[in-house]
Amino acid sequence: MSRGLFIEPFFGGSHRTFANGLLKHGGHDLELLTLPGQQWRRRMRMGAQLLARQVSQQEKRFDFLLVSDMLDLSTFLSLTRPQFERTPVLLFMHENQLTYPRLRGTKLNSWFGQINYLSALAAEQVAFNSEYHLNDFLQALEHLEDQPNNWLTREGISAIRAKSTVLSVGVDLVSLGKRPATQATRSDSPLILWNHRWEFDKSPEAFVRTVTTLAEEGLDFRVAVAGEKGDNPSPAMQELPTTLGKRLVQFGPVEGRENYAQLLWESNISISSTRHEFFGISTVEAMFCGCLPIAPHRYNYPALVPESLHKRCLYEKEADLLDLTRRAISSPQNNASETELQASARRFSWEQIGPSWKIALSALSALSAGT
Repeated sequence: MSRGLFIEPFFGGSHRTFANGLLKHGGHDLELLTLPGQQWRRRMRMGAQLLARQVSQQEKRFDFLLVSDMLDLSTFLSLTRPQFERTPVLLFMHENQLTYPRLRGTKLNSWFGQINYLSALAAEQVAFNSEYHLNDFLQALEHLEDQPNNWLTREGISAIRAKSTVLSVGVDLVSLGKRPATQATRSDSPLILWNHRWEFDKSPEAFVRTVTTLAEEGLDFRVAVAGEKGDNPSPAMQELPTTLGKRLVQFGPVEGRENYAQLLWESNISISSTRHEFFGISTVEAMFCGCLPIAPHRYNYPALVPESLHKRCLYEKEADLLDLTRRAISSPQNNASETELQASARRFSWEQIGPSWKIALSALSALSAGT
């Protein structure tokens, strides 16, 4: 078993969940070096300096480094030399700052994208959480390379492509349990679930417009709004208690994994109206608990949803989101569809994903042994 240092400047949300899962299922002795999961811009600007200062006080030897996309890797390595000069590094890309949605009216801050690019150049290996994300990032680099006054090279893009691979995040499905014995069938009034952050990049406004319109049409359904509100929750979400009234059975984050699992098992339909998705943990969790996922026909969703259910689940525009949700309310899915969704979700359980990470980190560690 090799020994690695896992560096995460943004130890919060899905980054924290992934790190803790990998410690348990990654098959190697991993030690965490982290900063709190807040102020992500500050973490990308200053995290390398702060973490380099912390690690310089250690005398431990590591066989490899695993770092997230929030770390300015080239700066970190320069500030810690010669400590990690012969230590191979794997950069894991949860997201990238070139294609991440921006607030309306704001411009691309290319510095954060440049950090991702230079970190990928500095690492021995680069892993993305989905095939979609890998292609999305490389295409963004190629597009930028064609623009005047850019800060990258064609050779650099080729080097990143050559050392890039896909390593999915694992999802803790075991803790979601099984359908409660007392809930053999779901309620006659379908429950629509929102289990994402309430911020602009998840486009909750489209979700609000959809359920509000369907309520005005008089359809029989209920709504559960979960997920973290985030630093800048959408004002549209705040209108739901008034517009939906008694239809709204949950409004706000659910405390505890057990209570969250109960809500998932009670739900019939999960909706994502996001402007991006590099993986889709919340949708995988909902699918495992038998929810019919309705999501954009782009990003990573086609890889999550069984192909046989694409027409029922994936939409091109907001009008289609409304139509698919209306159909899902009126025509509940059968047991065969639920079984298919659960099987698709199980592909991403830590029990399935952990061995791939063990192999990848063993190969990374072997680079250290060969120096």
